[in-house]
This record gives sequence, structure tokens and C-alpha cells, in this order.
Amino acid sequence: MVKALIFDVDGTIAETEDLHRKAYNSIFSNEGIGWNWSKKLYKELLKVTGGKERLKYYKENFNSKNYNFDINDISRIHTKKNELYNQWVDEGLLQLRPGIKSLINNALKSKIQLAISTSTSMMNVEALFIKCFETKPNSIFKVIATGDMVKRKKPDPELYLLALDQLSLRPEECVALEDSNNGLISAKRAKLKTVCSPSEYHIDDNFEKADFICEDFTKDKLPSELRQLIYI
Repeated sequence: MVKALIFDVDGTIAETEDLHRKAYNSIFSNEGIGWNWSKKLYKELLKVTGGKERLKYYKENFNSKNYNFDINDISRIHTKKNELYNQWVDEGLLQLRPGIKSLINNALKSKIQLAISTSTSMMNVEALFIKCFETKPNSIFKVIATGDMVKRKKPDPELYLLALDQLSLRPEECVALEDSNNGLISAKRAKLKTVCSPSEYHIDDNFEKADFICEDFTKDKLPSELRQLIYI
């Protein structure tokens, strides 16, 4: 019996990644940093989870111009990016994935527990839900596990294990909803069943280990087991 759904955020709840990319590029320009992340490059960089980790990875592996960044510089740039991203979210520049709002609302009506497991920050999670759901996420989700709460982000299972621990549930009692291969690997390492709906930047990822793959989260696209549980 499924007792809880555990949601990823970026790419799963909403198509956030291109807004993140544009926010990075805007901050790079404002800071006088000669970086510009194209869609093709950002797709490659998303293999590294976590914004600060992504910045560090790019500096060490892609950057041809030597900027003397230390960890404090990376943290500062990442914070400014998040502030701009959240401003844009508040201005309405983000849309939920098809079906996601109905799925969440009907799961709540059906007394299914909800949780979040995401490599993004609590700041970004709150901005999205305040704008798109008109409420703080902790009024919807019993557990919110974010990247700033763990040492190792996805594809490590630590975020899902933290969510399971705080839910006090076994893996077989939960289903993870994801949009990327890194998220799928993280969920599978935590022994969770998975429903994967590839987002814009992860459409070409390998989802062969997913229990179910769907185009989006609308009622008719969901696996029948989940549909019958939620839409009663």
C-alpha cells in the first residue's frame, strides 16, 4: 500500500531549469564574468547536481579564462542567482508541469502523505510554492528534504533516505516522482518505486530503470496503480 509520494522539484514540479540558466547568465554579466551558459552546455552541466557544485565543476573543467574564485565567491554568485531566480518566479515567469497541481491536491484529499526530496535550496522551494500554490510548502508537504540538509546530493540516495526517515516509512510504502536520470538513480539507491516524467533538459536521459515513465503528470498519463489510489 502506497502511503506517501516523494516529489523532486526542479523539472518535476515545474520546468525550472531554463530560468535557473538565464539567472546564472544574468549574474555572470552583472559581475563582469565572461561566462555564458548555452542550453546545450547547461544540459551537460546538469549532470552535476547542486548550484554551487555546478559552478565549481564548470570553473575547474570548462573555464578557459582564469578567474580566481574561492568557495566564498562561488557561494556569493550562487546566492545572487537564487535571489534573481526567486524574483522572476514571483513575477510569474514559471509554469507548473501539466497535471502536477491536480495530482498534489487529489493526493491530499486521499490522505496520502507528501514529501519533497530535492537538491535545490529551501529558498527556491518556498518561492515556487508561494507563487504557484499560494501557500508555503510546509502546509502541503509533511517532509521537505533539500540540498542544504545533506552532505551528498543526487544521485546519492541521502536526500531520499532523509525523507523516508522523517516520514517514518519504508521504501515499499512510498513512490518517488522524478524528471532526470540522477534523480532516478538516487531514488532507486533508496529502494523506491519511481514514476519518471522527463523534463525539457532531461528528455534524452536513460530511464530504463524507472518503474513507470509518463509524458506528464496528468491523470490519464499516470500508472493505473497511482491513478486509482489518488483519484478516488
